[in-house]
Amino acid sequence: MEQLKEFLLVTTPTARQFDGIWEVEWALEGEIFEIKKTKFKGVLLVKCKDAKKMATILRDYETSAIHRVLPFDRYINTDKDLIIVEAVDVSIPKIFKSDSFAVRCKKRGKTNFKSQDLEREIGAKIVGETGAKVNLEDPDIKIIIQIIDKKTGISVLKREEIIRKNVLEEDTDSF
Repeated sequence: MEQLKEFLLVTTPTARQFDGIWEVEWALEGEIFEIKKTKFKGVLLVKCKDAKKMATILRDYETSAIHRVLPFDRYINTDKDLIIVEAVDVSIPKIFKSDSFAVRCKKRGKTNFKSQDLEREIGAKIVGETGAKVNLEDPDIKIIIQIIDKKTGISVLKREEIIRKNVLEEDTDSF
């Protein structure tokens, strides 16, 4: 069996997470991957060999339940100091002085630190290393931190690499 070492986050509306699982399975048919539900509704993890390739397949596949797809550059234990080191380490080679960037953190589960503090610390270190400018409104690059309880995914994505799809919550009252 091939080594599955990379991770992809897939989000769905909470009431449609099983539709999302099916859509991931259909879209990635023939690929080697594992899909796992997390304890947070609408949050799925896909373990695979090449997260960027899987994200591209999902971006191009017509879906109705998949809302967001994030390939992780790193998937690590949730520890503030470790997150800062890893986020800066993976960001520095991808961000140049001419770029603008933003750090965004989404927490699911409890931690002993605030998302905003983490964003500021990582942002300050990146500015110090690269001289790039922070742009919270419309950055060229986003450093996206997804804390999912005891594990954390880190993505560094250019504007055009961010995958968001429009999905509708299923209207259960019409049945």
